[in-house]
Amino acid sequence: MLSELIDFLGSLHPLIVHLPIGIVLLTIAIDVFMRNKNNSVHRIITLGWFFSFFSGLLAALFGWFLGDNGYYFESQLGVHRWSGIAFVSLCFLIWLLKFLNFRFSKSSTRFVNLTAIVLLTITGHFGGEMTHGQNYLVENLPFAKKKISTTSIEKDRRSEVDSLFVYEDLLQPVFEQKCMACHNSKNTYGGLNMSDFKSLVKGGNSGAGIQKGNPYESLIYKRVSFPHDHPKFMPPAGVPLSYDQIATLEWWIDNGAKKQLPVSLARKDPKIQRLMEVQYGLDLREKSFLETLKLDPPSKTSLKALEEDKFMWRFLNPEESFLDITYTRNTIEKNDLISLQQVKNNITWLNLSNTNLKDDDLGYLVELPHLTRLKIQKNSRITDNGIKAIKGLENLSQLNLYGTGVTDAAFESFSMMKGLKKLFLWNTRVTPTGIEKFKALHPKVEVVAGLR
Repeated sequence: MLSELIDFLGSLHPLIVHLPIGIVLLTIAIDVFMRNKNNSVHRIITLGWFFSFFSGLLAALFGWFLGDNGYYFESQLGVHRWSGIAFVSLCFLIWLLKFLNFRFSKSSTRFVNLTAIVLLTITGHFGGEMTHGQNYLVENLPFAKKKISTTSIEKDRRSEVDSLFVYEDLLQPVFEQKCMACHNSKNTYGGLNMSDFKSLVKGGNSGAGIQKGNPYESLIYKRVSFPHDHPKFMPPAGVPLSYDQIATLEWWIDNGAKKQLPVSLARKDPKIQRLMEVQYGLDLREKSFLETLKLDPPSKTSLKALEEDKFMWRFLNPEESFLDITYTRNTIEKNDLISLQQVKNNITWLNLSNTNLKDDDLGYLVELPHLTRLKIQKNSRITDNGIKAIKGLENLSQLNLYGTGVTDAAFESFSMMKGLKKLFLWNTRVTPTGIEKFKALHPKVEVVAGLR
């Protein structure tokens, strides 16, 4: 009961603190600008210093209660407290002397008034910084550069999105910068220690820091998202968390607040995905197999094995490691297929269309581990048996079988191609029923078909 009463009185400090400010400034103004001071004016000035003292005493007392809640930096709190006490003491001393009819000289009056204004300025400055943040009094000047809270990720790590975690890589650096000066294993203001994950989730004297799955009941989220003039807004000084950082914290808590929640999970939420891409410079797009692949370029010797009168080739990337190869003659020979083995690791696209290709020939293609696009259309001698030979091409994403002899039996082999995304079956022996059954089992595979 007593603790709650003290908290209530402490919450009145922002209201009461404006009374001594207004009264003392009005008193000083009367003292400075009233040239003919009769006894009535002197009594008004004396009463002004008394009410400055009395309202200042209440404000200091309530402020002391508010400062004991552990939400403010000790360095700022100490200066604010003692400069406030010095101001109240000065007001009391001046009132007492004036009440006893002590006559101040003009120079001593100027000194007393100036000292009161200086103490009032110091007290108000540190009080404003604790409530509204550092540099509150000057940050809105036209020429002042406003600071925005940002979180940077090293350039070489941005490409490793799948190895980044929301808490460890995005949120913990923010907590270290803004919170751990007051909430660590040595200084646990409010009973909160944010230096390790378990303590952060557990929270402090006011309750759990993180309520997994419920950001609006998580005290850490509530504190950083309060209005800046709220007495419990965090951090009490310095640059506050940015909108993007607060949104990331909210999304993390909403998704279970795990210590190692992968950043890649943001792909399921377009809004937070876009936010992370802009704020942290991350590329969260679903990458194709080739985008994740790093290969050494083929040697000049191995490229010479591809006879120029039979093969036409080009590089698909600036690093010259991905090859797109087309066979240019009407009938492909066994030796031609063997020559492809010289650059088998670099072949990513292969065009063997209309080359009189047979089922037995397809066995050579299973040795191409990075093949993603295969065109073998207009080879009527290719059947279901040939497709069985290449079912192990796990990275094959596009397969063109237009004008071949495959039937519904080939769908079993297609099902084993894990990377398959597009299948051309125009002018083959597959049936509409077979296509529908396959699409029902593999809805992500696009089937382009036209029947005989």
